Amino acid sequence: MRKRFFGFLAVLFIPFAAHGREGTPVYYDNAYPAQYQRAPSAYMNQNVYVGTMPQRQIIGQRSYTYQTPRSNNPIANGTMTANGVSLPRSDDLVITAEFRRKYADFRFETGVQSILEWDGMVVNEIALHIEKDFVLRDYDVFAYAEYATGTVGGGGMSMDYDLRPYNNKEPDNGIFTISMGGQSGKIQDFKIGVGARHIWDVEGWKFSPILGYQVFKHDLKMNNHVYPNPAVYIPLMDQYGDYIFGDLNGNYYSVGQNQTDMAAANGWYQVCMSPEDLALAAVDPGTKQPIVGPDGELMTVGYNPLYEYLPWGVGPGECIVVGGDGMIMINGVTHIYNTTWSGIFLGLEIEKQMTYTDALRFYAQVSMPHYRAEGTWPNRDDWQQNPSFIDEGDNGAFQYQMELEYTYKASERVQVSLKASTEYFSIGNIGGELYVAGRSYLALDEEGKPIVETDMSSGFQVPILITEGPYTEKITDSLKSAVWQSFGLHLGVKYAF
Repeated sequence: MRKRFFGFLAVLFIPFAAHGREGTPVYYDNAYPAQYQRAPSAYMNQNVYVGTMPQRQIIGQRSYTYQTPRSNNPIANGTMTANGVSLPRSDDLVITAEFRRKYADFRFETGVQSILEWDGMVVNEIALHIEKDFVLRDYDVFAYAEYATGTVGGGGMSMDYDLRPYNNKEPDNGIFTISMGGQSGKIQDFKIGVGARHIWDVEGWKFSPILGYQVFKHDLKMNNHVYPNPAVYIPLMDQYGDYIFGDLNGNYYSVGQNQTDMAAANGWYQVCMSPEDLALAAVDPGTKQPIVGPDGELMTVGYNPLYEYLPWGVGPGECIVVGGDGMIMINGVTHIYNTTWSGIFLGLEIEKQMTYTDALRFYAQVSMPHYRAEGTWPNRDDWQQNPSFIDEGDNGAFQYQMELEYTYKASERVQVSLKASTEYFSIGNIGGELYVAGRSYLALDEEGKPIVETDMSSGFQVPILITEGPYTEKITDSLKSAVWQSFGLHLGVKYAF
């Protein structure tokens, strides 16, 4: 029984015995400090180590080398917490390329009762954003630069409203005319900024304030404008210049030109002039020429119902319509207005890492930018060109921008982002300069007749021609207001170097 037990132990310890022969660790006795320099035979009879074979490491006599594989630092993907994922700080240089599709409107009102509007513009932009993180006195700081450029690809139309007052004392009561047509333009946007990364943390939402400078330019054109030139009725008026209105009960009222809204609210209708209200020039039946009286005045006759639709095209009691001779098309560029908004802005970035690959980001920005615009009206020969006028100032200026972005981490260095944004710029009443073109005109006397003088070379009487050079006129209320607003969708790719 004992023999079999010891045989079992022998089988059990055979591997360890083999391992000891091939390299059992040696423990040297501290009592022999010079033993490392002795020959191997000196250790044969010393019971100062564990093992039976003299396979000892002799300092200074190793004749072999070995290599170990290079260790790779583990990649820190972040730590999952109750408030989201916490990622380590990164010093990577991140470059983002974006395609932006924006829908924009721009409108401004001048100080001479004119409103111009670019409505429903579709803007296609390409943008490049470069951002770098670094440490400044124990603060995580980042700096970035961004440039975007695009064109107005179509959509909507441009419009020009002209409000001309009946009376300068009542400038808000005017005649409304309009022209409309195509639009085109170019957009440029440049930003630089610096911010403190994640200085506040509220339940996993990390806040980063930003200070920066922005220059936003939109150069817009109106082209191929159509003036509808609609027909109008001739209103019946009294001797004081008031309109005549009536009601269904047969009553008539004199209504001032600035009280027509009151008349419409009462359900009254405006009385127009019919053929029987107007006199006609008398014509000799034989010669078909107007008849002139003894005192040289043109003779007139009243309207005869037998004339029917002659000469106005309407019958008795019907309203006389004038104008309406069809639309007028002005080909080419009719208006050019190049605008620049520039100034310092304050921004706030709020972001949260929802999972290891998904992140949400919200951005808000406000500023009070400086406004400068150059307008060129090619069809105004009384104004200089390039430019015709300048509007500049910062009264009542305000701007805000908001973005909501979702980012997906496709790999360690590549991210894909989808973003929605809105932007608003506005300016109040500001002044400017009008560049008046030079002109030449005839000198007139009090009766409106040309003043003549004798030409010394020919002796003939020739009218006096007065020539004025171009000059600049200061305008205190050149622009009443201007507003730009847009909504955009962004698709971007981010790469970390």
